[in-house]
Amino acid sequence: MEMKWISKSTFFKIPLVGWLMWLARDIKLVRGAEGGGAHVYRESRERLDARVSVMLFPEGTRSATGELGEFKDGAFRIAINAGAPILPLAVHGTRSALVKHDWRFGRSIATVRVLDPVPTEGLTKDDVDDLRDRVRALIDDARRDLASAGA
Repeated sequence: MEMKWISKSTFFKIPLVGWLMWLARDIKLVRGAEGGGAHVYRESRERLDARVSVMLFPEGTRSATGELGEFKDGAFRIAINAGAPILPLAVHGTRSALVKHDWRFGRSIATVRVLDPVPTEGLTKDDVDDLRDRVRALIDDARRDLASAGA
């Protein structure tokens, strides 16, 4: 299954990693750039229309505490506009893998739980907030389950 990442532009500047992301046609997000958001929407829609999955972290960045950050609307707007389902992933145990504000990789044992797809057919831009909050709650619940299970 082919898929593309939406990633901030600084990752594209990392030798080897950035080059591979560029060759793979991952989607570069230039934060604060005029028209940068439209570029991401357009490229995401092209990939989704070609039946290629688009992966992103809706909170936008890692938190210093390991808690899940506030979800932004972009991923949900993209999914609704494309009529594409959202496949939420709950990730637990990665905080030590790449600590915020540190360039070094650490060790971790992580667990990823793939949740049921959330359909977007029939939704409009007026449903973005509800969809965002519903997906966030699903992921929060699954992360709590993983944490309490010691995963």
